[in-house]
Amino acid sequence: MQIVHETVQTIPRLPFKYYEHDPLTAITVAPHWHQGIELNYLVNGTTLKFITDGHTTEYRPGDLWTVNRRVVHSATGPEQVDWVEFGLIIDDDFLQNRIPASANWQLTLNGAESATAHPQAYAEVREHLVAIHELLATPTNDLLRLRILSHFYSLLATLGQTFTVPLDETDVNPNLTLTDGVMSAINQHYAEAITGNTLADEFHVSLTTLNQQFNANVQMSVNRYIRLIRLMNARRLLLETDRKIEYIAASCGFANGKTFNRNFKAWKGLTPTDYRQAFARYHRIDTSCL
Repeated sequence: MQIVHETVQTIPRLPFKYYEHDPLTAITVAPHWHQGIELNYLVNGTTLKFITDGHTTEYRPGDLWTVNRRVVHSATGPEQVDWVEFGLIIDDDFLQNRIPASANWQLTLNGAESATAHPQAYAEVREHLVAIHELLATPTNDLLRLRILSHFYSLLATLGQTFTVPLDETDVNPNLTLTDGVMSAINQHYAEAITGNTLADEFHVSLTTLNQQFNANVQMSVNRYIRLIRLMNARRLLLETDRKIEYIAASCGFANGKTFNRNFKAWKGLTPTDYRQAFARYHRIDTSCL
């Protein structure tokens, strides 16, 4: 499984990418990441399993949720369901230019939990997102674009006022090009004997600098990110194949089955074998569209 970096193309003269699920395709989305904040709205369907950095959350029709910058995420759900889902990926250069403090945003909008805690703000976000969705159904012109932007700015204001918590302040000058390049290298070469030290050498920086950038931009060290990507790929092999544990360990960059077992149990609370026995059958049902 390759975790891809999505290059987000915004709508001409609008500061976001709009997406809408194609009813003729499966709802399953492969793991990927991008620089911009993502806002999702599940209008119709059934339970959607949404995975962010290896952690699964279940969303149901009516739920809104956000995905923070540079978070690896994917989705799975049954094939024979009338899914209706749409959302936005916000252009990060635009966002930080208009709202400099947004560079320190950690979004907390998370479905029914947020709706209960902040019902008015939750309803406002949904109202503006639905309005943008409806306005984009017709060809845009300058006046229509102004109406879309009015809803977009109001949506951003509500997100910023209600559904963000600040990240820890750092004295690090962000080098996003470095972070994105190293993330891409890890996502492509996780099965190889890479470490924070080898990546620091490859990208001509010190390990201290690399960890500072990862902690500032991804909220984890580079070695923790390597381990997470290996575990996510191992989890997929556990659930989708009958390969032996030693094979999966080697295929995902772990030194041996013992190391894999220890790391996987620390992550999921179960050994790889126990996890496969508990969840493989349900996972195959959920991903029958693959």
